[in-house]
Amino acid sequence: MSFSLFLLLTPFFLLFITRKYFKSEKNLPPGPRPWPIIGNLHQVGKNPHVSTATLAQKYGPLISLRLGTQILIIASSPEAAMGILKIQDKFLSSRFVPNAFHSNYLPFTLIWSLDCNENWRSLRTLCRTEMFSVKALESQSSLREEKLSQMIDFMCSKEGQVVNIEEVVFTTMFNTLSNIFFGKDFLDLKDEHGSASGLKEKLFKTLVNGLAPNVSDFFPILQRLDLQGLRKENLKHIKDIFSSWEGIINERRLALLSQKEECFLDRLIEDGFTNDQINILALVSNCLSLILLLIIYVGKYIMFNLNYFTT
Repeated sequence: MSFSLFLLLTPFFLLFITRKYFKSEKNLPPGPRPWPIIGNLHQVGKNPHVSTATLAQKYGPLISLRLGTQILIIASSPEAAMGILKIQDKFLSSRFVPNAFHSNYLPFTLIWSLDCNENWRSLRTLCRTEMFSVKALESQSSLREEKLSQMIDFMCSKEGQVVNIEEVVFTTMFNTLSNIFFGKDFLDLKDEHGSASGLKEKLFKTLVNGLAPNVSDFFPILQRLDLQGLRKENLKHIKDIFSSWEGIINERRLALLSQKEECFLDRLIEDGFTNDQINILALVSNCLSLILLLIIYVGKYIMFNLNYFTT
C-alpha cells in the first residue's frame, strides 16, 4: 500500500519541484540547455574548471549554468570578470554561502557574510586600517623578514636531509599571520610531532567541505536535512580549530587591563568584540596561509601540464 502511494505521489512531487524551481529566467547569458531536476550538474563533472572552460569556448566568455535549482553565472575572460567585480560590483556583491558554513558564527564572518550590513562594513574598515593599510604593511615588514630568515636557517640546518617543503612553507606563513593577529607563533618548524599537519588538516577539511558539491546547495529545500553531513562535520572542525587559540584570547583580555596594545587581537578586544566574533575572524585570517599554499599547488599543477603538453 505504501509503495503504491509512493509511486502515485512521485510524479506530482517532481512536477511541483520542476514548476517551482525551474521557471525560465529572462536576460540570462547563453548556456547549455539544462535537464529537468539536475540542471547542468552532469556537465560540470569532477573538474569544473575544465568543463566550464570548454563550455565557454562554445557559448562565450559569460555563460549561465543551472546546478539543481541554483543559477550559476561564469565569467571566463578578464573583461567579463571586470564587469562583475569592478563595474557592477555594487549590484552583484551579495554572497552565496555554502550550506556547510551555515552556523551560529555566520553573522560574524567577513567573507561569507549574508549581506553588506553595518557590522560587515565596520569589520572591513577595521581590517583595512589595522591589517592591510600601507602603514600596517610597513610595520609588519620586519616580522615577515624575521619569519623568512627563520625558514632559511631551518632549511640550512637540514642540509643533506629530506625536508617536507609543504610543511615548512605552511608553518612559516601560518606563524606570520598568527603573529600579526595574536602576537605569537602557533607552530614550530622543529616540531617532530606533526602539530602543523594536524592544524593544517583541520583547516584544509574545513575548506574542502565548504567547496565540495553539496545537494543542500543545489536544492535548498533539503538544507535542514544536511544529507551529506558536511555542515555537522565542518562545525566540529571549526570548534577544534577555535580551541587552539581561545585560551590566548582570554589571557589577552586579562593582560590588556595592565598592558598596552600589542597586536590586532588587542584592538578587537578594545572595540568590544566577543570571543565568537574574534574566533571566526581569526579562522578566516589564518585560512589565508592555506589558500596561499593551494595557489602554490595550482601553479605547480599548471606548470606540470604546460610542460607535459609542450613536450
